[in-house]
Amino acid sequence: MLPRWGVPSLLVAALCLLGTVDAVAQSSDAVQAFSADLHSAQRGHLWRVAAWGGANVLGGLALVGASSRTGASAARWNAGAMSAGWGAVNIGIAAVGLATAADTALTDPAAALAAERQFHDILLFNLGLNVAYSAVGGTMLAAGYRGIDAAARWRGFGSALILQGVGLFVLDGIALLASRARLSSLLDATAALSVHVAPTGAALSVSF
Repeated sequence: MLPRWGVPSLLVAALCLLGTVDAVAQSSDAVQAFSADLHSAQRGHLWRVAAWGGANVLGGLALVGASSRTGASAARWNAGAMSAGWGAVNIGIAAVGLATAADTALTDPAAALAAERQFHDILLFNLGLNVAYSAVGGTMLAAGYRGIDAAARWRGFGSALILQGVGLFVLDGIALLASRARLSSLLDATAALSVHVAPTGAALSVSF
């Protein structure tokens, strides 16, 4: 026979457990929604990189066609050639990323968080590379006005590198800010609920 406090305590525990099951189910749905948002954001970012690459290929080829490899327009020719080359590389990277991108919705909060953090860290690393591209480009551009050999090539390549660094910095920066917002929301949405049954009742706690 149960003590007097036994039945109320069990009822409270049962109600808490039902609430916990419902909260866990809602959390799982939220994780799947965030996973879908992440996959959509990754694909969107890759398409923007591909579009940027395409614009560079077209613009670079136009510069090459309208310039001469030697003479007064040699810097423009080299800038166009470098831009077209970088654009082709960007298109290739985006194509590989789109072809291998995961599209299976994640249900485990830890897995979803790890995937978002990985994307965030890749973008952060890319931002550093973009700054390095621009710095190298700036150095080459400055050197091209110092009377060195093949000065026009240095100026052309330097200008193209600066353009690539700035353009990709903007694209990666936009994606990074969105990733940080999703990380914050994901951490809030995947709080784990737990119930501790005590002799005098049940305690509901929240842990992250």
